[in-house]
Amino acid sequence: MRVMMTGPGQSPLSKVILAFFYVYFVLHWVTGILMFHHKLGFSYQSVVRYFLGDPEQFMNPRSFIGLLEVTHFHLFAMGLFFVVFSHLLLFCPFGAPVKAILTWLLGLSLLLDILSPWLIRYVAAPFAWLKLASFWTLQGVSLILLLGLLVALFQRRPPVNS
Repeated sequence: MRVMMTGPGQSPLSKVILAFFYVYFVLHWVTGILMFHHKLGFSYQSVVRYFLGDPEQFMNPRSFIGLLEVTHFHLFAMGLFFVVFSHLLLFCPFGAPVKAILTWLLGLSLLLDILSPWLIRYVAAPFAWLKLASFWTLQGVSLILLLGLLVALFQRRPPVNS
């Protein structure tokens, strides 16, 4: 937790801890993309089919309780994800405007990624575009954050603390 308050230190142990965290994050990032592709697919039609079902393929629509269970878990997990990465972002070598943009993009993409299945299922199928956009925005912002954090981890000068 000290890292959250003071930033990544220069001690070898703090670098090892952060490096392992980043390795786990990369594995999470890759497996998340693979799971999304396997379960939902990357096309508009496959996302609609996943949430609304497809009688020709004997796929039922996602149930209310199914969406609720996924939402319940994701609200907690994504909240933690946001807190950890938005705090670590403070120590990235980005200027204040870039940090603000990345923080907002991270928070909004997480929120829309959680909200969009409900909108697809209970409002209108075209919200599948929102699901795809929020997923890819989240992946892109996460990758930018990871690269910035890796730069901050291995640079010799202190990071920008804006």
